[in-house]
Amino acid sequence: MSELVKLEIEDGIARVTMNRPDALNALNRGLFEELGHAVEKVEADPGLKVILLRGEGGRAFCVGVDLKERQGLSDEEAGEYRRRVVFPFFLSMNERTKPMVAAVSGYCLGGGFELALASDVVVAGESAQFGLPEARWGLIPAGGALQLLTRIAGPHRTKELAMTGRRMDAQEAQSMGIISHIVPDHALEEKALEVARLICSNVHIAVRGIKRSVDHVIDFRRGFDFDTEVSNVCYFSPERKAALTKFGEGSKQE
Repeated sequence: MSELVKLEIEDGIARVTMNRPDALNALNRGLFEELGHAVEKVEADPGLKVILLRGEGGRAFCVGVDLKERQGLSDEEAGEYRRRVVFPFFLSMNERTKPMVAAVSGYCLGGGFELALASDVVVAGESAQFGLPEARWGLIPAGGALQLLTRIAGPHRTKELAMTGRRMDAQEAQSMGIISHIVPDHALEEKALEVARLICSNVHIAVRGIKRSVDHVIDFRRGFDFDTEVSNVCYFSPERKAALTKFGEGSKQE
């Protein structure tokens, strides 16, 4: 495991930490790959019962895909990267068999929000902010958010959040049913561990059965495949390219 992901194991719980705090834990190629490998390792270990996912640094859980890294890719390279890395990663995160608890503080945006939605329980600190800014860059949230959030919060709220790209605080997210617990930031780790330990203490075949039954209702794969098609149309459009150029020019001025 590289320094981009920290994996700590204790009493059947795998604590998986995204470790790019200087980049607000943005998902670059290395983090995509290492995080995927970490989850695969947990899935393959019968002694591990629960994943606890967190972001290093406190300022952000994860702000989504690293757009600055994308700027250096040609259309062909970006298309291959999306097909081979990005979409398979989000699909695998949603098709896990073991339960995952997300401990969210600070920014939880774009693909980071999709990771939280892919979790089975979300515990948030009071500083947590959630949002889907993809429309600003000419894209749709194609890592599962539109499928999962529609089922959690309903179509109207999902479309409003995704179409405006606005952020919401932990209280609003809890009112929508997105998160289970809000705690002061300093108590986030302990509360997330408490939830993970409670899950871990139960009979694992029953816990996995509950997860499988609830996930079956969602029928995630069919919707995910459709979102991928729509996302590809957006990605290679002139409007999206112009939006990314504008983002890059703004970044250089900071």
